[in-house]
Amino acid sequence: MRTALTRAGTALAVAGVLAGCSGGGTGPEEPRPAAAEVCGGFAKEAGAAAALRAVTGADRFDEDLSMPEKALAGLREAVRSGREDPSRPQGYPYCWLLPASGEEGEEGEEGGEDSLQVVVKGVEGAPQRGALLESTNAAWFVSGEQAFATGGQGKVFFTCRLTAPAGRTVIETSASSAHRGDDADADADADADADARRKTQLITLANAAARHVSEELGCQDDGLASGVPAPAPSPSRSARS
Repeated sequence: MRTALTRAGTALAVAGVLAGCSGGGTGPEEPRPAAAEVCGGFAKEAGAAAALRAVTGADRFDEDLSMPEKALAGLREAVRSGREDPSRPQGYPYCWLLPASGEEGEEGEEGGEDSLQVVVKGVEGAPQRGALLESTNAAWFVSGEQAFATGGQGKVFFTCRLTAPAGRTVIETSASSAHRGDDADADADADADADARRKTQLITLANAAARHVSEELGCQDDGLASGVPAPAPSPSRSARS
């Protein structure tokens, strides 16, 4: 009898271990990466990590949708050829983050509110500021060739120059996020300070990603700002001075 009970106990223990290893157990999961760790650590600096937490409202993230290798491969080809990839004009999601808590909700799974997507691509050139002055509530910053942000997106354009192999191209880096509540204009009207903070956070993330990509590619003289980009003077103010 004692032998039978011992065998039964051993069988139950083994079954429990196998269940835990099968993926359907209740064992602890590995923690999701924190803001300073995601996507190769592009937001490792304190200012960028704080901006990422503020924009998404999260501390840890799922990054499975990110495609950094494909993004960098496309950019290397763009720098060598001096033109954008015609087969992928929209670029690749260098970093696509969903708050870890959102994995249980439909909005998070579909890339809804609180997600952040960083897309990089080679372009023909940076847009002229005058052509974009009618962009809704755009704020302008000093970094690279051109940098600006709206309530839902920050964009930085910089020139990547390489000597081996020789080449150059303009790289567009955008950081976009759906506004919590998805009503950026209403928030801008109700609280201009909050809107300005959000634009600064988004441009900080776009600039941090641009710096990280530039370092990965080995770009020289990219002109990117360190830390948080400074606001650019308005064209009218520049004309008066």
